[in-house]
Formats: sequence, structure tokens, C-alpha cells
Amino acid sequence: MARRIDGLYCDSDSAETAIRHVIQETYQQAERVRREVADTIAARVEALQARQDELLTDIDALTQAKVKTLETQLHAIRGGVCPPAPSEDPDTEPIEGRYLLNADAVISFRLAETDFMEKIAAFGSIGEKSTYASLSYAKGPALGVLKVNNPSYLWVFACDREGLRRTEGGDRVEATLSHPEDFQDLAVEDLKDGRYKVTFIPLTPGSFSLRITVGSEGAEEELNGGPFALDVRSPTVYQEIGTEEFVEGKVKIGGPGEPHVADVLGAVHHPSGVAFDHTGKFIFVVDQSNHRVQVFDAVTQQALNTTGAKGLVFMHFDTPCGIIADRENRVVVSDLLNHRLQILDFNPRTYSLTHAGAVGQMGTGPGEFAFPKGLGLTENGCILVCDSGNHRVQVLDMLDNFKFIREIGSQGTGEGQFESPLDAAVSCTGEILVSDSNNRIQAFDSKGTFLRAFGVKGRKDGLFNYPANIAVNDENALFVCDQGNHRVQVFNAADGAFLHKWGGSKKKKAEPAEGEEEAPPAEEEEGEKPIEWQGLRCPAGIAVNANGMVVVSDYQNHTIFAF
Repeated sequence: MARRIDGLYCDSDSAETAIRHVIQETYQQAERVRREVADTIAARVEALQARQDELLTDIDALTQAKVKTLETQLHAIRGGVCPPAPSEDPDTEPIEGRYLLNADAVISFRLAETDFMEKIAAFGSIGEKSTYASLSYAKGPALGVLKVNNPSYLWVFACDREGLRRTEGGDRVEATLSHPEDFQDLAVEDLKDGRYKVTFIPLTPGSFSLRITVGSEGAEEELNGGPFALDVRSPTVYQEIGTEEFVEGKVKIGGPGEPHVADVLGAVHHPSGVAFDHTGKFIFVVDQSNHRVQVFDAVTQQALNTTGAKGLVFMHFDTPCGIIADRENRVVVSDLLNHRLQILDFNPRTYSLTHAGAVGQMGTGPGEFAFPKGLGLTENGCILVCDSGNHRVQVLDMLDNFKFIREIGSQGTGEGQFESPLDAAVSCTGEILVSDSNNRIQAFDSKGTFLRAFGVKGRKDGLFNYPANIAVNDENALFVCDQGNHRVQVFNAADGAFLHKWGGSKKKKAEPAEGEEEAPPAEEEEGEKPIEWQGLRCPAGIAVNANGMVVVSDYQNHTIFAF
């Protein structure tokens, strides 16, 4: 299929021909737009004229109605059958021979809120920008792994002939599926800002393709990168998560390291937050005691890179805690004891993390923090910061230089209040979910209005003992690091219904075989007996990718588990 952009390239030999052709097309386009403007204005003038005729007809009808009412009343007065006017004093009888006319002379015309005179000057516009499909692109979760009956979407970003993002809509964007019978509710929404949202629901597992075109009928052009492959899989069976044997090298990423010794790549000490990049191919791990962030390959589980050291300057951390990554490969880390956020740019080709800025300082005002912990990310580019020392969640716009939008919550145990919020996540329906030291999960709408809560302190299913970290997958399942209970619990994010759990426990002491003596107790270290543990001991961070891979950082075991 020919690309529009190819018609704008030329060499010295073809330059005159190409330029003359574009000039001719420019005149043709100008004439077409003149006709379009004239037709558009004429249609509205015609509509205004029709409305004028309707209003004048209404004036005539109202005039005749008033005249008829008054003449009828005059006839009744002359015939002595018109009732007298009611007395203005309710305790006084009406005065005979005194009448109140049944109509007055008022006929008015009001514009009210329908006046558009001031808008006429801005009605319509003439521009030179248009969308080139070959330079436009698509991003979104639909380009990853999809699940049956799970609604998904992607965004089309319209770009002009220079490859720059457009800021207005109006294009004809169409989407078609290779097997439409295996999907439902395919739709394209013009977001009026140069983006188009394509949504659909897959119904059958398999491999499919999605074709997206831009342009007028008969002149459609396929979007750059298309057709797009769609990988649809069966829904997650949550009861199978965490049932694998804990085989060394199979379900562990990295390994225990020494505190404050950051020269060993892959070794971690007291790992905290974890996050996937938007492709699900890379894992970012907050190596807390080493005051750094490490990058791992999600498939090979190989350590790829590390950045950070202890300190106050940029690219230095003091006890980093939470971490998130957006679709533009920006990574944000909550720098707990420096009371700020650090922004990093991730390069998936070189695996490098470079410093892009810092936000905040210690304080109680907007954009200031006291011991920021968990982070969440909304669909529209806002970051949720669990400002734990201020007992609130702050919402900042990442797309507008981290501008403060609002805060959610206050200190307390009531609805919508927090005692040190721990982590935040956003459900597939846009609800904001927050865990805090009150051992519960609270749900808010996108404006921060409290919706519901579930959980209290306890060990039974659905109860918590310090829900340190949370994550929501693409099927709207909520994963909770129930740290004090040494487990992860899974819930339906929409209503808090319990789905699954898995965790760890102390190893049971093996019984000596017949004829063997019982092994002597292990030597104590610094007055404490070593604890042998199997499985999760102190889950501190959790992340889930579209492939169904779940990674959990174990703060006490100095390990990252993968399920």
C-alpha cells in the first residue's frame, strides 16, 4: 500500500515535478475547503433562518392567544358573568365590579444560555496539519497478552508529516479484526486530542491480527507497524499460582547480598518495591539496603543493570521504597528518607537507567512528602503517591511536570482516612485502591471519593496483617502482600471477593531416622537463633505482567520470587 508521506520526498531531478504536483494539489484543496466553508456556513444560516421563522410563528401565536383571552374576558365583563378579582387580603371578600385581566401585554425574546454570538468569531478554523498514518503509532495493553472475556484497549497516536504528535481529532480511524466473530464490542473513540482509543473484548483463545487505517474512504492508509498481532489466552487460574516447588534457580530472581555492598550485580539485600516495564519483559527491583534499583530480564531472570547509591544528590537514594514504570519507559522511585520522588529514563536496548529529575521535599504542602512509600499509576498519566507520614495519597500529573492535582484522605481510622498509607493501585475500571496500616483496602473513585473498604486485622482469608504492597492485573484481580501473615492474597478488585492465597512458613524439624541421633541445635548468631524458612517470609513488593508472571520481593529472605 502506498504511503502518503512518500509523495513528499524528491531528489534534484524530480524536485520540480514533485513541487508542481503539490502546488496543483494545494490549489485543489483550497477550492475544496472554500466550498466546504461556504456549505457549512450556508447550512447554519439556513438553520438560523428556519429558527427565525419558528420564533416569528411563536410570536404570532402568542399574540393571537393573548388577544383572544382578553376579548373573551371583555365579553364576559359586559355580560356580567366575569368573576371579580380575588382580594389581595385573604381575610377580605372580593370587591364586586373589580376585575383582574387574564393576560398582560408581555411578549419577550430571551437568549438565555443558548446565545452563540461570542462563539461565532471562533467558529471553525483553517489549518495545514493532517495525519500521516505511516508516521502515527499505537500503544496499549491490547498489544501484549490478552485474556478471554477481558476487555482490552490501545491508543492510536496521530502524527503529522514531521512525525510530531497532533493535538486535535477529527480523523477517520477504522479498526478491523482478522476474525471478528471471535471478538465483540469493537469500537474506536475519538478523544479529540490527537488520540483514538480502540476497544474490544476477545472471546476465544488464539492468534489474531488487528488492522487500523487512517484516512477518508477510498484513501485509507494502514497505521505504522500494522497489522498488529493479538495473542489471546485463557483466563488465569489463580489457584495454580504459588504451587510450584521452590527449586533454586527456577523461581528465584537474584540472590541474597550484603547490606550496603552494591558492587554485586543481581545480589539484593532487603528488596522492596518491584515493577514490570510496560512490555512485561523487564523487572525493576528496589534493592533497599543497597540504595539502588536493579534491572532483570523477566524471561532469563538475568540481572542486566543497576543504578544508584546512598546519598542526598540526584541519582542517590536513602532507603528507596516503591517503584512504578509507565508506557514511556519512565521509572519513578519513592526515595523514602530523602522525602522525594526520583524519575529515571529506562532504555530497553542498553538496559540503562538515567536520571531525569526529582520531585518534592520534606513537608506537608502540595507536592511535598513525609516518608513516601508505595506508588500507583492511572490510565491518564497521573501518579499516586502514598505520602505515609502525612497520612494521605497525593495525585500528581506526570504529563504536566508532576503538577499537584489533589490529595486523598486524612489521618484517622474512618472511611476514607489512613494511618500511614502503604501502597496504591488502579483497577481496570479506574478505581483507586489503597492499603494502609489499618489493615484494610479502601476503594475511591477517580476524584478521590470514598466508595468502600474491606479487611481488618487477622489471619483468616480476607483479613490482613500489614498489607505492605498491592497490584492489579489485566483481569482486575487484586494481589496483596499480606506481610505479617507471610503470604499473598488475591481478590476480585471490583468487590473484594477472596480468590486465592499462597505463602510460606517455618520449616518443620525433620524427625531423625531410626538409629540416628538428633542433630545438635544450630549455633546462635548475635543472640538470635537462625530461622529456616520455606516459601514467602516477608513479602514486601509485588508486580504482575500480562503473561501472568507474578514477582514478589521477600524482604527478609533477600530474594525475588517468580510464580
